[in-house]
Amino acid sequence: MNINRLFNRYLILVLCLGMSSLSFAAETIGVLTVVIGTVSIEREGSSIAAELNSKLYEDDVIATGGRSRAKVYLLDQTAIYISQNAELTLDKFVYSGDEDSVSLKVTKGTFRFISGQVAKKTPEKVNIETPVATIGIRGTEFLGHIHEVESVFHLFNGKIEVANDIYTQHIVVPGHHVTIDPAGLISTPVKLSDEKLNVLVDRVSHHKSALDNDVPESSREKDEGEHEEDD
Repeated sequence: MNINRLFNRYLILVLCLGMSSLSFAAETIGVLTVVIGTVSIEREGSSIAAELNSKLYEDDVIATGGRSRAKVYLLDQTAIYISQNAELTLDKFVYSGDEDSVSLKVTKGTFRFISGQVAKKTPEKVNIETPVATIGIRGTEFLGHIHEVESVFHLFNGKIEVANDIYTQHIVVPGHHVTIDPAGLISTPVKLSDEKLNVLVDRVSHHKSALDNDVPESSREKDEGEHEEDD
């Protein structure tokens, strides 16, 4: 075969691979900056063991096991911390101009959300969906705990709208929270006690002391139920 023709084919192959790599890299929307314990990424039907600085893409599902933690850091500086036994889906992320948007889904576990540049520019384009409510944010840091008996949403700063098909509540005072019962009733915002807040914060903390205190969710729920009955 002619050497020049062979070289040309090789050059085309290299360029195609390079373009493919660039295209793939352009789709990256963030990375995992904390990976503790068992963390996996479900992508296109496959489960991948997550590592520190694993790249993330739209439609990725990040799942944690027991005594595990993860932190997602998106390109616009949005940060999401998730607890053990949690599941987070990166539904949509656009950070390139007039169509900026962030859409996430948390189906279980506890999470802490810190908004990034998209929320500062177009807060109405940022939404977090959960099984019990959709959260609309306004330049915000908040914490959510998804549970079949009682879910909790606590505001650290900014404002959030907590809404489902039946009710809507706005939390505008930092330190306040709402709860949602199995019927979908969203409570009036009230201040959350320091004791309860610390428990929720520990669930997403990656400090060793918080991890050492982790217990299986079923055991924790049983204990909490017994305490409520005692009260």
